[in-house]
Amino acid sequence: MINRFLKLFKAPRPADADAPTPRIVFTDAALAALRPALVSKTRARHEGIVYFVGRTDGYVTLITSVFIPEATTTHGSFNVSARSMAKLVEFAASHGLQVVGQLHTHPMGAFHSDGDIEGTHIHYQGYVSMVVPNYGAALPSLADAHILRYERIRGWQPFFATDVKVVRSAAK
Repeated sequence: MINRFLKLFKAPRPADADAPTPRIVFTDAALAALRPALVSKTRARHEGIVYFVGRTDGYVTLITSVFIPEATTTHGSFNVSARSMAKLVEFAASHGLQVVGQLHTHPMGAFHSDGDIEGTHIHYQGYVSMVVPNYGAALPSLADAHILRYERIRGWQPFFATDVKVVRSAAK
């Protein structure tokens, strides 16, 4: 009995101790595209939403471009239609890429509300969800972002903005 009790206080073992360190990597072009993609919503003081397109192997998520969906927005919410989501998936697939995440803005603080988590219909290993405050006014900085990364076994896990990497896009 005491052994069962002591097991409750052991640190949980990671699902895959040999798994690589999770990483989120933006191309500089994708990071730079965030502010222009959301500027009309920022000016209107409405929440805005963009999706990230790129590739993930479940551990390294590479964000290569930003997709702006058709969305109904207010000062405190956004709604993306199924039709617009279909366009997003079609866009990613037509380029041999994946929908790897999303970023949306909040009026004030950066956090994932219960509604944000419930409304994240796409979630699989390596998928990223970011929330930025002040309607994204400080973009492309992610310094104040609240970042979550989905893990199949543990669900949504926090990720630090200081750990997000940026790589230079190939020269044209």
